[in-house]
Amino acid sequence: MPGVKNFTDLLMWQRARQWSKRIFEATCREPFHGDRRLVEQINDSSESVMSTIAEGFGRGTQAEFVTFLGYSLGSLNETQSHLCAAFDRRYIRE
Repeated sequence: MPGVKNFTDLLMWQRARQWSKRIFEATCREPFHGDRRLVEQINDSSESVMSTIAEGFGRGTQAEFVTFLGYSLGSLNETQSHLCAAFDRRYIRE
């Protein structure tokens, strides 16, 4: 990508990182923290969003980067589904 030398320069990666951090912080609070299975799933999938962006960027071609952005979008949707479960269980507010 022109002008971008490192994946950490990508605004989408920076936002994914902030989002993953906020999710992690929410899962550290009770009673959410006690639901270990959901906590692990939601933290893994939210971290996967930023990790997959980074991996795709490192692949070196635009086509592979776009493919990995698709994978990242899948992890984003997975996380969104886990957030719905957390809301239904009253661990988080809308």
